[in-house]
Amino acid sequence: MPTQQEELQVKEFLKRAEIKTMKKDLRALREADALKERNRIVKVKTLEEQEAEAQKKLEQKESARQSEDKFKREQVLERGAEEERMAEKDLKEYATEQERQQIFQLEAKRLDFKKQTDAIDKDKSPSLKLQKNEILIQIKDLELKLKSVLDQKKKLEGEQNFVAQKAQQSNITAEKKGFEQRRWDIDKDIQNLEKKEWEADNQIENLKKRIQQIDRTLQQLVEERNALNQKILGIDKQLREIYSAIIARVEEKRRGEEQEQKYSKEALSKARTEEKEKIQRQQWAGKGLAENKNFFKEIPVPVKESILKSATSEDEQRKKFIQDVETWAEGSGKNTMQRQQVPGVPPAPKK
Repeated sequence: MPTQQEELQVKEFLKRAEIKTMKKDLRALREADALKERNRIVKVKTLEEQEAEAQKKLEQKESARQSEDKFKREQVLERGAEEERMAEKDLKEYATEQERQQIFQLEAKRLDFKKQTDAIDKDKSPSLKLQKNEILIQIKDLELKLKSVLDQKKKLEGEQNFVAQKAQQSNITAEKKGFEQRRWDIDKDIQNLEKKEWEADNQIENLKKRIQQIDRTLQQLVEERNALNQKILGIDKQLREIYSAIIARVEEKRRGEEQEQKYSKEALSKARTEEKEKIQRQQWAGKGLAENKNFFKEIPVPVKESILKSATSEDEQRKKFIQDVETWAEGSGKNTMQRQQVPGVPPAPKK
């Protein structure tokens, strides 16, 4: 049976444990009150928080506006692409058989490359990104569990150190034995937590390796997509060259037809003008002759005789004037020769 001294030691130990329990309860109550007060204070927004919230709303509004602008630009690009396809369809009607075959082959290749890029954009890449997001969520959950395990481990290690110190300080056998038992229990709990920590670390490491593999696959898909886009751009360039040649040929033919029509119109206009001038000359000649004939018919006979006499007289006067001028010129030449004759030199013979 326990002695009176041992009973007193046990009672003293129980009193100490009760005091510690009461202290823990009081500390827990104070912590709960402090937590409530902190939550109440947190609910009251400071000026900085209000400004941050307003800035966040502005950013959301700006993001929505940019999304709307992007949607409008995409619509414009789609309309432009549709109009371009319609123009290409119209140009095919002016292409030669060889050009049509080239266009058909290039468009078939382009369609195949476009299907591959669509498969990357709509199937492969989204699927991998979804897997990556799921893995990231798993990693986040594991990290939260790991944090909880580490917190528990840290708490138990602190308690273990405290119990070890108390066991060293205690001189009571039963109390010391209780401390040792508690320390062993804590050590066992710590081992279990370390096992959970190792498992969580191992799972996180494996998941991170999977993410790295997914990132490499996504990078390969990006490179593959870029290569396909380069091929599509090359095909588009070849198609533009073919369509440009068709347009140049059609425009050249159209210009030739317009020039030919212009020459035809000019020649026709010139022929019509010449024909009109010819007809007008004929009309004017016939009218003048008819007018002269009518004029002489209407003149009286005495007037006609007077006109004829006047014309004859004018003709005789003109002839006489010419003879007088010739005679004067001949006489003037003789006088000049006589004035210039030198003594001893015989005169010039008469003609």
